[in-house]
Amino acid sequence: MRFIVNDQNQTPNLTGPLTRDDEEINLRELLDIVWSGKWIVLAITVATTLLSVIYALTAQPIYQADGLVQVEKEKSALGSSVDQLSSLIGSPPTEAPAEIALIKSNMVLGSVIDNLKLYIRVEPNYFPVIGKAIVRRRTGLSAPAPAPLGLRRFAWGGERVRITALDFPENWYDLGFTLTVGQDGDYALNNGDGELVLQGKAGIRASVETPDGPVSIFVQELNARPGTRFTVTRVALQTLLGDLNERLTVNEQPRDSGMLNLQFEDNDRHFSAQFVNAVEDAYLSQNVERRSAQAAQSLDFLKKQLPDLRAKVDEAQAKLNTYKLKKGSVDVQQETQIVLQQSVELETQRLDLMQKRDAALLRYTAQHPVVTSLNQQIAGVEREQESLKKRVATLPETQQEVLSLMRDLDVNTQLYTALLNSAQELQVTKAGTVGNVRIVDRALMPLSPAKPKKKLIAVFGLICGAFIGTMTVFAMRALLRGVDRPEELERVLGLPTYASIPYSPVQRRLMRRIKQKAAEGQILAALDGTELAIEALRSLRTSLHFAMLEAPNNIIMLTGPIAGLGKSFVSINLGAVLALSGKRTIVLDADLRRGHLYKYANTEQKPGISEYITGTAEQVAIIRKTAVQNLDFIAGGTRPPNPSEILMHDRFAQLMRDLSAKYDYVLVDTPPVLPVTDAAIIGRLAGTTMVVLKSAEHPMRAIEETVRRLRQAGVKVRGMIFNQVGARVGSYGYGAYGYAYGYSSYGYKSKPDST
Repeated sequence: MRFIVNDQNQTPNLTGPLTRDDEEINLRELLDIVWSGKWIVLAITVATTLLSVIYALTAQPIYQADGLVQVEKEKSALGSSVDQLSSLIGSPPTEAPAEIALIKSNMVLGSVIDNLKLYIRVEPNYFPVIGKAIVRRRTGLSAPAPAPLGLRRFAWGGERVRITALDFPENWYDLGFTLTVGQDGDYALNNGDGELVLQGKAGIRASVETPDGPVSIFVQELNARPGTRFTVTRVALQTLLGDLNERLTVNEQPRDSGMLNLQFEDNDRHFSAQFVNAVEDAYLSQNVERRSAQAAQSLDFLKKQLPDLRAKVDEAQAKLNTYKLKKGSVDVQQETQIVLQQSVELETQRLDLMQKRDAALLRYTAQHPVVTSLNQQIAGVEREQESLKKRVATLPETQQEVLSLMRDLDVNTQLYTALLNSAQELQVTKAGTVGNVRIVDRALMPLSPAKPKKKLIAVFGLICGAFIGTMTVFAMRALLRGVDRPEELERVLGLPTYASIPYSPVQRRLMRRIKQKAAEGQILAALDGTELAIEALRSLRTSLHFAMLEAPNNIIMLTGPIAGLGKSFVSINLGAVLALSGKRTIVLDADLRRGHLYKYANTEQKPGISEYITGTAEQVAIIRKTAVQNLDFIAGGTRPPNPSEILMHDRFAQLMRDLSAKYDYVLVDTPPVLPVTDAAIIGRLAGTTMVVLKSAEHPMRAIEETVRRLRQAGVKVRGMIFNQVGARVGSYGYGAYGYAYGYSSYGYKSKPDST
């Protein structure tokens, strides 16, 4: 921001509008905007930081447990040469994504949920807002803490409830039920509407039939004060899986290493480690079961076949024994023995192939090459059996019968023995199956919470507060409707800005004391001449000296668009500055409607201008001395019903001529232009008219209308005075532009006056 201030030894050129050398907003202007709202930035920063600290101190601590498992890569079925070739052309795709998805699958997490009974959720009812924070600081209590102020329904620390069985109808899942503790381990379970569901006692299973279905609950442990309430929920599997998946994180670290890091977050440090270990166990168990699934499938098939074969062996043995008892001892000839051996081998081979085909059909379709090959082998064996049957037909009938019985017995015995051996081998294989997953690190109970990070939250709150505060100031700047740049007025209206008077906190305190009647005669220029606002008025004094060289008289009128601009402050303090420089000065409060300049001068409101014009007071009686040497003052007097008509009286014009002759400067403080016409009446008597504007307060159209009305009334406006620069948050102010022994010009160029 650049201000129109002039060195006292330099004559300013105020004949035209001023333009800036550079229209772009520079860093200094941005800092000036922020500085104008420094208290807002500070307040928001402090508030945000305090809220962050309060949150960090009261937020539920979150603990993180970590586990580590290793997934070994499967070797190529084609041998090490393929593995070596893969290493040359790049690493093969890792199995980690599939294993991560498997760990977080319903199969693994569902098993953990069942083992840990996570579908049973019991939460104490805490006192609102601060209850949890109080309980967290009472860990390790052996007995329930006493309830303050008779608030027995809330948990205050030391309560222990353990429910190991909870069976609800499905439409009751995810609904909270209230368990209220009674005397001697008794309890009552109520639904959300307060209706009693059942009553029970700790250590005894309680059940009841409801219209929705059976309800059963087993409270294994209950240690709480009578009246304490707990919320009991049977959580649906879908809800649990979604919640656990959000809190369970599985990553491969480092990449392509096969090392999977499991992280789980929970507000219970014990449960966080317990859950990670349970997931590792369930994942390892399913991995082993998956790899032994083929052996288990074959074993199940053999177990179904063994009883049938055993029955066939017994049946064949019984038939052979019956035949021997009936026919007596029968000798088996050598030829028959050879045929028997061949027949047993072929039948054993056929039955073995058929068992293999049945086992293959469990995994493949009938058109699979493995099944087709087994069918061809069976057909070949059956052809050999047909050929052997022709040889058997040439044997004696007795030998044929013995051959058939002995063949059935030997075939079934061999098959049963082979299947029994295979079953035993499969059992050993299944028991000895080792998966490609191993647990490297078990989860340990975390000692300190992972969240919230208190220091980080506090710093983040500080940074966010400063950012939000700064953005708020810039937003307020963007929403400003008023003009706060003198160059805008100079460009639009062609009027120079004679001074930019900075906002004075000291003057604000003085006005507060005046309103409270705690101070008398508070003129800032006489009390503290080093204030920036007073220095700006001194610069205005110099500018007025040269601006009035061509003026018809020494009467200076100060007006503005609306009330509340600080015209009274400018009038009385400019008068004091002129008087302190040795010039005889008088200030008139011509605002007969709401004038209050008499409070600055520590005088009475009447008699004043009203009394003089109406003839009830002489000129000498209305002129009063002030505490400032060479400065006199005339109050407005009694507030008349027709101020405009009073000011149009000839006695007022005569008063102005008399004062102009007796004083070096006559300053007239008038009402605002837009609401009333008083300023236009007085302005025709004044040689110099200045429009006082409050920085960032007036839209451009309001200022244009003010100047237009004055010009229509025949009043020539000399220029503008910007008052309270920097008072509005977001407006341009003095900011970093300090001063040292006065003000200097900041490079504005003048243009010819267009008026």
